[in-house]
Amino acid sequence: MKRTITAFFAMAALAAPSLASEPVSISEIRIGDELQEKAEEYGQRELDYLATQMREALERELAGHLGENGMSLDVVILDATPNRPTMEQSASRGLHMSSISVGGASLEAHLFDAQGNELESYAYSWRSHSIRDVVGYATWTDARRAIRRFADDIGESVDEMEGSGS
Repeated sequence: MKRTITAFFAMAALAAPSLASEPVSISEIRIGDELQEKAEEYGQRELDYLATQMREALERELAGHLGENGMSLDVVILDATPNRPTMEQSASRGLHMSSISVGGASLEAHLFDAQGNELESYAYSWRSHSIRDVVGYATWTDARRAIRRFADDIGESVDEMEGSGS
């Protein structure tokens, strides 16, 4: 009898897979309007760099969940501020690389099922608290920190979906 019950539950689990067992694909990382307006100031190359950093962080956090024909994650980098001048800012405004500022990023994402229904939405924003915290930072240190934390939050959320079976 025990073997029959175990087999029944195993078949039931296979017949009705949870959403979290569906793979997740990451859509193209988009740049929000507010940040896109700064493309000329920062340089488009810098915005492409941030999008690449976002994708890499998500791929790391969702490594066990990535695939096609399942859920999709739509991510937007709403805004970002560098800690040091970008190459474009140095060239066009004469800012020296030793200049520092409080940096960070604002991000949002939406997770959709295969039918396009929104399952979850995410938002995260983080900035340095003080200019004193910025010493020794590279151009996008705070923005990358925000990106990593955001990706970690999304990864934990998808892991929880898998754990809850919903």
